[in-house]
Amino acid sequence: MTDQEVQPYLGKPVRVHLADGRILAGTLHGDESHGHGHVHYAVVSDPIAKGGDKVTEVLHGAAQITEIEDAADDPAAVE
Repeated sequence: MTDQEVQPYLGKPVRVHLADGRILAGTLHGDESHGHGHVHYAVVSDPIAKGGDKVTEVLHGAAQITEIEDAADDPAAVE
């Protein structure tokens, strides 16, 4: 995908399908401040274990993303 295709999902709960076959669920965040040609995205999910830290997966650019789905109806994807 491209940054333009991903941008409408920033700040929203999503399911992100990655080129390596993984599917992540969480709130999508973006950061363009690194200045090296691509946006860094982070999918932030609730802790795996109760009382634990939130889980963050950082993606270096939109090219790793093959599909994004709205996951507003999935409590596991809402940060």
